[in-house]
Amino acid sequence: YQFWIHADWIPKLGILEGIFNTPSAHRVHHAANTEYLDANYGGVLVIFDRLFGTYIPENEVSKIRYGWVQAINSHNPLLIAFQPWAGLLRDVWQTPRWGDKLRFLYKPPGWHPDPTRNVSTEILRQSVQN
Repeated sequence: YQFWIHADWIPKLGILEGIFNTPSAHRVHHAANTEYLDANYGGVLVIFDRLFGTYIPENEVSKIRYGWVQAINSHNPLLIAFQPWAGLLRDVWQTPRWGDKLRFLYKPPGWHPDPTRNVSTEILRQSVQN
C-alpha cells in the first residue's frame, strides 16, 4: 500500500481522500511547508487524523515543498535517518522531570515542557511574521 501513495503524479481521488491515505494526503505528510506541519500520520486510513485533528487536505494553490523543515547539512544517509531521533533523545536526556521525559515520547512533534520552546509553534509564528 505504501508504494502507490508515494506517486507524485496521482491527483486527488475525490471521496476516497476522506477515508484512505491517498497520494494527496501523503504528500501533505511529507511536506515541509509550514501550513502542513505535523499532519496526516495515517498509514492506510485517515480516520485517526480526522479524530485527533491532524488531517490537512492538500491545498492546490501552494506547491508542496518536500524535505526537512530545518536543513540537515549532510549527505550521510545514517545522519539523515537518525538525526531527528538523536535530537529527541537529547531532549529527553536533558529534561529533569520524569513526567516531561515521557511526554516527549507521546506529545506532538515540537512539544517542549517550556511552552516558549515549542518548535512547531515557533516555526509557524515566524512564517506568519515573514
